Amino acid sequence: MPPQNRRSKCPECGTAFPYRSNKRFCSPACRKAESQKRRRKANPVNAQNSPTTRHEQHEVYELADRLAETLYTKPPAERLGYIEELVQSARSGKHPRLRKIMTNPTFLYPNPKDKHLFWRGTSAYCTIAQAADLYCRNSPWQASVTKVVRGQVPEPPTGEVHDALATAA
Repeated sequence: MPPQNRRSKCPECGTAFPYRSNKRFCSPACRKAESQKRRRKANPVNAQNSPTTRHEQHEVYELADRLAETLYTKPPAERLGYIEELVQSARSGKHPRLRKIMTNPTFLYPNPKDKHLFWRGTSAYCTIAQAADLYCRNSPWQASVTKVVRGQVPEPPTGEVHDALATAA
């Protein structure tokens, strides 16, 4: 086979490209992706290996615990208003940690054996994300807390009568 017709196969994506003795990848993107995979394999960035990630994760779990404690120590008549405030704060984007808690699958679908996720260490209580999810599904939004917080559902009508609507009626 003449040298100009030889093809190489990219080890990252499998694409065939014209052979060159000093070229292993079909594109800079594949070269970077392979390099990043090697780097992540050697030094994974997770809570077990990274003190920064471990600290951030601890703060999120601690905040979730404090929010659940506040919810369950409030009188029952004030709890829905508290959850509404939390959902609106997370939805506005002003509190990214709160948004992270409300949309985290670990808090939405916790393993009942993971007692540290529940207030007072018992799964008789909901996590704060589960309580918010129940609220959102039974409110005028009628959607999951994840969709509500991410803005994937429109704001529900408030029941207020605006001047333009009053004159049209």
